Amino acid sequence: MNEYFKDINFEKFSGCTIILDIDGTLTYDKGLVVDQEAKSKLLELKKNNLVYLFSNHRVGGRNQDLARDLDIKLLESQYKKPNKKIIESLPENQKGNLVVIGDKFLVDGIFAKRIGAKFIKVKRIVHQDDEPLIKLLYLLDNIANFFLGN
Repeated sequence: MNEYFKDINFEKFSGCTIILDIDGTLTYDKGLVVDQEAKSKLLELKKNNLVYLFSNHRVGGRNQDLARDLDIKLLESQYKKPNKKIIESLPENQKGNLVVIGDKFLVDGIFAKRIGAKFIKVKRIVHQDDEPLIKLLYLLDNIANFFLGN
């Protein structure tokens, strides 16, 4: 069973470039706030790694606001996961030892595979007010992860 991001032990990670999903990983879909436990975990992760936030959702300035609040760089790209062209936005010296952390196998997991990164699937943060389409996508992702995931 997957753990929430805030519960993962990142002691083994050092010298990695980490692409960290926002929706479902740090907050619920289109959420505006990251809880204190996840913020603490981010501080731990940032000690020995380069961490970038990335989201397919482009909700106003929400992604920039979260990045500023968390003091983490935002990876900005015209592309969406799982398009591997996203990493073109990274400096060349930061494209090695890649790790993708996210809640969706069909998006984050495939993206990780396409860029040759390690994938850490976390338990998804959901909200009772998630849109029906989002709930359907979560269901499809869970089914795909069951049959195709590790």
